[in-house]
Amino acid sequence: MLVTQWSHLKKRQSIRRWRKSLSLLQHKKVFDTLYADINGFTISRQARVDYDEMAFVYGEICFEPFIALLSGCSLNPHSVFYDLGSGTGKAVIACAMVYPIKACHGIELFPLLHDCAVQQHQQLLQRPEYHLAAQRIKFSLGDIRFANVQNATHIFINATAFFGEMWQQLSQHLEQVNQGTIVITTSKPLSSPCFRIEKSVLVEMSWGLVQTFIQQRI
Repeated sequence: MLVTQWSHLKKRQSIRRWRKSLSLLQHKKVFDTLYADINGFTISRQARVDYDEMAFVYGEICFEPFIALLSGCSLNPHSVFYDLGSGTGKAVIACAMVYPIKACHGIELFPLLHDCAVQQHQQLLQRPEYHLAAQRIKFSLGDIRFANVQNATHIFINATAFFGEMWQQLSQHLEQVNQGTIVITTSKPLSSPCFRIEKSVLVEMSWGLVQTFIQQRI
């Protein structure tokens, strides 16, 4: 019993140190303020009124679990992060706020969601303490199956709703990335022999706990 309690105590202390090292409480407070009045699910429904496909079902990251996921992906000052299907920009903005990497890109198909991400980016730019971080952010409209991501070092894809031909196309498209590039996908790994699964972990997302795959281009 004492051993179990000590183990839990050490784990809590480790989490506190991790949060402090990344200033997570400060970042999360600002992040929550940025998105306090944004309902990505409502915006997505409006954007998809003429596109009732399973692949376009909307989902969002949860701030701290997502940052924890990225913590195991060897981000550094030379890293270039992409979120394919970036929605309202949460993953891109969270990454840029916490990690001093080279660039953070988001690519989104639907203009309404893209416009929301751009607006949140502008709000972050207006905060002096995040001005440099915000300058590393770029949001673009486009189909992720054809996006140019050759300079990416890390790619995140909420792939839970992607199946069939679309998933196959995207998996093959990502074979263009450089050797060593990390690709993080939810629910399933890429459908390509060019990637090796390095790790699989459960991560909390807006729709619940989901198996997440960290893969590397070989």
